[in-house]
This record gives sequence, C-alpha cells and structure tokens, in this order.
Amino acid sequence: MADPVFPQQFSRAGNTTHTGEVFSIPQEEQLAYGTAGFRFRAEKLPFIVFRCAYVASLRARQLDSAIGVMITASHNPAADNGVKLVDPSGDMLSQQWEKYATEIVNATDEELPSAVRALEKQMSQVEKSRISSGQTKNARVVCGMDTRISGPHLMSAARAGSALFNVQFVDVGIVTTPMLHYTVKSFNEPDFAEPTNQGYYRAISSAFRELYGITQEPEGSRYQPHVIVDCANGVGAPRLREFLEHIPREMLEIELRNERGELNHDCGADFVKISQKMPTEFRNSEEGKEGKCVSFDGDADRILYFRGKGAESGDSESVELFDGDRIAVLFAMYLKEQLDEFAAIKTNYRLTMGIIQTAYANGASTRFIRDSLKIETVIVPTGVKHLHEAASEFDVGIYFEANGHGTVVFSEQFNSAIRRAPSSIMCIRRLALFSRVINETVGDAFADLMAIEMCLRHFGWSMDDWNQKLYTDVPNIQIKVPVDDRSIFKTTNAEQTLLKPDGIQKRIDEDVAKFKSSRAFIRPSGTENIVRIYAEADTVENTLLLGKSLEQVVLSIRSA
Repeated sequence: MADPVFPQQFSRAGNTTHTGEVFSIPQEEQLAYGTAGFRFRAEKLPFIVFRCAYVASLRARQLDSAIGVMITASHNPAADNGVKLVDPSGDMLSQQWEKYATEIVNATDEELPSAVRALEKQMSQVEKSRISSGQTKNARVVCGMDTRISGPHLMSAARAGSALFNVQFVDVGIVTTPMLHYTVKSFNEPDFAEPTNQGYYRAISSAFRELYGITQEPEGSRYQPHVIVDCANGVGAPRLREFLEHIPREMLEIELRNERGELNHDCGADFVKISQKMPTEFRNSEEGKEGKCVSFDGDADRILYFRGKGAESGDSESVELFDGDRIAVLFAMYLKEQLDEFAAIKTNYRLTMGIIQTAYANGASTRFIRDSLKIETVIVPTGVKHLHEAASEFDVGIYFEANGHGTVVFSEQFNSAIRRAPSSIMCIRRLALFSRVINETVGDAFADLMAIEMCLRHFGWSMDDWNQKLYTDVPNIQIKVPVDDRSIFKTTNAEQTLLKPDGIQKRIDEDVAKFKSSRAFIRPSGTENIVRIYAEADTVENTLLLGKSLEQVVLSIRSA
C-alpha cells in the first residue's frame, strides 16, 4: 500500500487554526488520550483531530462498522476544544485503541507514515483480507461537534483524516455528545433506532410518553411537572428545543435559560457544582431561586438539579445541589421497587443491581445506599470508562459521578427477562420502558432529565421530599489548583490515596485527622494540568479549612 498524502495544514509543523494562523506543535511534544480523549486550547487541535479521524477510519475498516468522532471540550471554556472516539456499541473507545490513538498523535511529521504502516499491520489477517477485498460497506466515520467557533474547522480536519483511505464520512453537524454516541450505536444496530437526530428524539420521547401513561401519582402527591433548565449556552439549547417538540407540555413543562451567551461562562453543571452558586440568568429570577432547576454542561452529557437556598441562608446566590449521587439513589429506589416486585413474581430469575461511584461521591450517599437500600456499591477511579465497565458487571448497573455524569446499563439477562418478554405485568412494563428512556451508551442530560422526572412523579415527590426522604449531604468542597506537570501525581485505591510525590499522603492524613467526620483526597486531572482537591468534614467551616489547608500542600509542591 502506498503511503497516503498528509495535508500540510494538519501536520505538527503546519498546524493551521480556525483563524487561518499556523500554530506549530513541537515535534517532541507528547500528548495523552485521557478520560475525555484529547482536550486542549482549540489552536492545538487541528492536527490531533486529523490523526484521530484516521485512527477512527482504521477502526471502522477493522470492524466494518461505524465509529464516532466527537469534537467537544464539554464543560471547558469556549476557547478550548477536544476530540474523542466512540466504539460501535456507543461505548468509549477500547483501551487498546486509546493506546493506538496516542501513538499516532505523538508521532513526528517524519515518523507519521511509518507509524500509520505499523498500525495497519496490527490488524489480523482476516481483517486485512476483508479490507483488501472491499468488504467494508458498513465502515464509516460519524462525526459531530458542539457549538464552539473552532468546531467547523476541526470537522474539516476530521473529514480529511477519514479520507486518507477513502472511508465514508458522515457529518451529523451540531449535536450533543450523547446524541453522537446514540447515533453510532444506531448505525451499527438498525433495530435500536434510526441513526438521525429525529430517530434519537422519537426513541426516547415515545418511551417516556408510554411510561407516563402507566404511571399514577400517589395520593397526596406533591410532584410539580415544571423545570427550568440552564443550557450552559451550549449545544443543549438548540437540540433540547427540538427534543421538546416530542414531549407534550401537559406532561412536562420545561423552560430554557442560558441559550446564547458565552459557553460555560458563569453557568453550566461544572460551574454550579464547584461554585455552588446560581448560574447567570437565574440570579435575579424569583422562579429560578424557588423553582425546580436543572443545569447541563456544554455538551449536555451531565445533569444536576438545584434550587436557591432561600432568604434564610443570607446568600441570595447560593444553591442547594441535587447532584449525581442523589440522582443515582433516586434511580436505585425506583428500580429496586420494580425489581423486588419482579422477583416475587418470577422466582426463577434473579437480576442483580449495583451502584458504581467514584471517590467524589458524598460519604452520606454511600452509607445510605449500603445501610438503608441494602444495594451493593463499588468505588472506582474517576472516568466514565471505569464506571461503565464496573456497572456492566450487574444486570442493572447504575453509575453516576457526583458531577452529574451517569446512566444505567442493562445486561443481556435483563433483556431476555424484561425487554424481550411482552407482559401486562406492571413492574415488567415499567422496567422495560424505563430502560428505553435511559440512554445506556453514555450519560445523557436529556434522557436523564426524563427519567428523573418520571421517578419523582412515580413517588409523588417535591424537591423537599427528594431532599428530606433520603440522606443529608456531608459538607464538601472541590478545589482546582493549576500545576506545571500533573504526571508527577500518582494515585492508588480508586484515586483516594496519593502515592507520589513522596510524603504528601502523610500530610493529607495529618490534616484530615484534625477534623471530625472528615475525608479528603488529591488527584491529578485526566485532561488538564491541574490537581483536584476534594474534602469533607462535619461542618461547612471545617470543610473550608480542610480544603484550604490541602490547597497549600499542593502549592508547596508547585513552588518546590
């Protein structure tokens, strides 16, 4: 096979930005495919996206399937961008292919042709034979982007990378990250859904409407079908408006805020979670302060609920969070109720359920799940791939990060017992429909919003009920500290213990010991040169003191 021609504008040396400027990347600079793919300032991305799209095209030819390329930097500022790849089932890229993507991106311009040839040789003889004989009619690269100004130029880089070996390129335009995952799965599994935006909208909304029709609110219900959504000035706004055309307002009334401002600036799920403040466009709104509010992130794969703390708090901008932990517990209560009914009827089936959390989960939630719900919990390192993999060990696996990214996955045994077993038994119908409302390929703010509202309606709960009938959060704080090199920080025990630099974990333990009911850890970001601090303690004051003390620990390393 002759070496392909690599466009100069998508090389390291000639890396050309969306503004037309050349932003050369040092040949020796090494980059890593992290938990969210590659994510940097937008000017660095063209050559990265080009090479990632080539990797996606090879993966597509290898499997004769659709592979996804999503151009987004999620909750990062508007000046950033990123790229990640999606496997045929809608899951994250396999770890082996993450390694291949890293190798191709890190090759110098001179090394790239040989790196490409080496990767081509990794394929099995059967796969090579299929490619050489043209038996790759299903191979395609499906590419989507969020609303960043750098997106269209990076889309052209992806198109060029896919064209190196003439793989079909499908530009699905501006979509949420979960929509791209859903569409990739739909291309590869035609019975799943139509691989279009409308196919996604119809599949989830029809399941929601049907589940709504068989869900009766209990007597004395305090549920209110009205939600105000912070769209983070991102792709969630235009796509949610289209989705809501399929949801009757008498079932659920949704107002949109933060639709056209600066992406993720003083708004979005990451801002609300970390600052615990009202996003812009909510601060001067009485309804925003008192109502049921929701925040998406920039690419709409995270969701948090919140409400104002009220005048009695003395701070008109502070919010009370209903985060990923509380969402996971709500889903668990609903699903456990249905599964318990199912087990009483179908005694020959035993469907397992577990909840997967990270170290960021509020300690009170973990204790409630284990002690009150009697459901198994598993703590894994941060990153969707770790949560998704652990959740897949259960018939019903619920995973959520505290930041609001999560979903529910279902096993083949669940499919056999529930999805493929037409039944008039109510618990089976509820389980089947709930599993179709959920986007199990990845965390999805739209699908999770529908599922949360259905659970609240089923229980007849207001925001007060959702807060008071579960557990009381332990006060906690998260702090981000910029560092020159995040790679010097090494962790173990699901990122709860710091191995390197030497002696730092001892200092963390000493600080934690100063406060009651306290817990803390320090870990490097998977995508940026920052270190993240998480701290819990018995009071807000002690939590702040612990967090600030650990921040000084990190700063002392940086200045050493």
